[in-house]
Amino acid sequence: MIVRKGEVITIASGIFEGYDRAGPFVATQDIDVDAIVADAVARIEKPWELRGVLSEIPKQLYERGLIEKLSCRRIYLGGLSDVDIREEADEAWEV
Repeated sequence: MIVRKGEVITIASGIFEGYDRAGPFVATQDIDVDAIVADAVARIEKPWELRGVLSEIPKQLYERGLIEKLSCRRIYLGGLSDVDIREEADEAWEV
């Protein structure tokens, strides 16, 4: 998968309670996502390390200068059985 320079993206990985999401970002140049993920996965030694590796990819892309963070408000509307409208906090890492 190629992300083209100027595209706005969000990045997500995991399932259920382990779901990670980051963004939105804008690509500063063309990015071959398949190659970056394959390189990161090739470096892991234990299968259970995969989740941690995938959740670190947005930070690595930012540090390499491949993406820039865009300002965005995150509004949470609630879960399955209740309405709880509030603004969500940003990701765990700061840029």
